[in-house]
Formats: sequence, structure tokens, C-alpha cells
Amino acid sequence: MTGTPVPLIVRRTIRAPRAKVFSAFRDADTLTQWFTPDPSITVEALEFVFEQNGRFHLRYLMPDGRTPCVAGVFQEIEPSRFIEMTWEWQAPDPLENIPMSVSFRFLDVADGTEVVVIHEGIPSDQACTIHAEGWEATMKILQTFLARETRS
Repeated sequence: MTGTPVPLIVRRTIRAPRAKVFSAFRDADTLTQWFTPDPSITVEALEFVFEQNGRFHLRYLMPDGRTPCVAGVFQEIEPSRFIEMTWEWQAPDPLENIPMSVSFRFLDVADGTEVVVIHEGIPSDQACTIHAEGWEATMKILQTFLARETRS
């Protein structure tokens, strides 16, 4: 990557109202049911205060036994519209202590809600590719989770 990293942008249309999509992000018990790039990876909320300046700390339990953690602060939250937060992987992750940010935008579209994920500060093309695949998969799992919730 040359110069300033370009933000990673991932878009996904989810067949659910904006308020319902947003609500999936608000609560740790709900979030941990879907906020993973693969169903075989479990996520635990070690800390989760969903409010402006509230902290989050998530641990991923990988099938191979690794337990990468990411933490940050919710910088801005506007219900059903957007979430902005810092994002920092922790040791022993290769991207540990590299300050990044992630925002989620929730837009009304004809088929439901378009979720726009903007991940900034990714330091390399390889890391950008890995994060792009992760966010694409996570949004797909969110879509499946909300479809299942709607049928319940």
C-alpha cells in the first residue's frame, strides 16, 4: 500500500427495517450471536457499553485455539443511522496497537436496509483483503441472523 491507506468499504443490503438492523448492534448478548466472520468462530463480549464514549472488548474463539481480541470506544452513536468506533486489535495479533476505526451506516433502500461498513487505518493490502473478507462474511451472517429472528 502506498501513501495514506484507503478506507475499506463494504456494503450489504439486509431485508429488515433499519431500526431492527441497528438493534442487532446495541446489546452484547445479541451481538455475540452474529458478529463473527464464520459460524465456527465464537465471539465473547468481555466489555460492552453501547453508548457514546462507552468501551467494547471482544474476544474471538478460533477453531484452532487462538483467541484474538479487539477493543475500542464507541465515539458516536445515532440510533438507526450510524455507529462510529475506534478499533484496535490486541497482542498477540499482527495488527496489535495499530489504531483503526470502523463505522456502520444504516440506509433505507427499497429491499430493506443497506449497511455500509467503513474500516479505516488498515496498514497493508494483505490486511485490507483479510478485513474485507471478514466484514463481507460478518454482514452475511447478520443477514441470516435477522432473517431467522424475523421468522421466530
